[in-house]
Amino acid sequence: MARTQKMNASSVTQRAGAARAYLKIADDSFFLAAQHDGPSADAQASAANSVLAGIAASDAICGKVLGLRSGDQDHAAATRLLADVMPDGSRLSTKLGRLLSDKTQAQYGNFSTTAKAASMLQNARELVESMTSVHGIS
Repeated sequence: MARTQKMNASSVTQRAGAARAYLKIADDSFFLAAQHDGPSADAQASAANSVLAGIAASDAICGKVLGLRSGDQDHAAATRLLADVMPDGSRLSTKLGRLLSDKTQAQYGNFSTTAKAASMLQNARELVESMTSVHGIS
C-alpha cells in the first residue's frame, strides 16, 4: 500500500505557493533558454523546476480534494492518487506522469534541450492552472 501524508488547509496553501514559485522560476529559465540553440543550463533549470512545480501542484490538488498527498518514494503512487481526483484527475495524472518520467534526467542528467523544457513547462503549467481554476486553490 502506498504511503500518504495528511494535509490541512495550511499545507495545501503552502504547496500551492511552492507550485507557483517553481513555475515562475521554470518560466524565467525557459525565457533565457529560448535565447540559445541546443541544450543549455537554462533549459535544464526550466525542466527541473517544471517537475517541482508539477509535484507541488499535484500535492495541493490531492490535499484539497482528498485530504492527503503521496508520501511514497515510488512516484507512480502520486500519479495513481492524482487520478482519483474529480473532475480531471485522469488527465492531470498523465501530465504528472510525463513530468516524473523525465525527473531524473532533468535534475541530474545532461543539459535539457529547449524543446524538452517547453514540453515539461506546458505539463507543469496545466497542473498549476488546474490547481487554481478547477480546484479553487488560491
